[in-house]
Amino acid sequence: TANDKDFLAPRAAYKLNLRGPAVTVQTACSSSLVAVHMAAQALIAGECDMALAGGVALSRQDGYRAMTGSILSPTGQCRAFDADADGTVAGNGVALVVLKRLEDALADGDRIDAVIKGSAINNDGAGKGSFTAPDVAAQAEVIAAAQAAAQVDPDSITYVEAHGPGTHLGDPVELTALSRAFRRGSERRGYCAIG
Repeated sequence: TANDKDFLAPRAAYKLNLRGPAVTVQTACSSSLVAVHMAAQALIAGECDMALAGGVALSRQDGYRAMTGSILSPTGQCRAFDADADGTVAGNGVALVVLKRLEDALADGDRIDAVIKGSAINNDGAGKGSFTAPDVAAQAEVIAAAQAAAQVDPDSITYVEAHGPGTHLGDPVELTALSRAFRRGSERRGYCAIG
């Protein structure tokens, strides 16, 4: 119970005397963002007045063995959206955000670094080529759903922070899905940066 991933959120709630939902989220690469989405939904539903959401990636492993066809980069560098991209590199880190409803944060005089206007989550299901392969249609749908939830016109978005795995399969799928979702509300080209 001291260091197992399944006890992370409940243990934090115990130590900090938090009374709202305490949910540990495991969705591979999207865990942190799904946690933020779920925390925002809990705030909207009134299940809590403040939420902590984030992610932890800690490994004792030193290095890895890159194999042909693997997602791992043989050069040890992740070059997302680059012609020389050859895979991803795992990392270690911890990040946490504190979320509140905007009106509550304003009333409390809190420092506000960003406002989440809307979010959406889905799953590729069996529509992808293999378990680890992303699906263009599902990604385009969730991007469009997030834009709709936020009531944001694609023309007004000037930057997207993407997953960017740096793989020959993942990066093109992500760019295609973003383009497909943005084309639903804009015909402009070359106006939105990606990182």
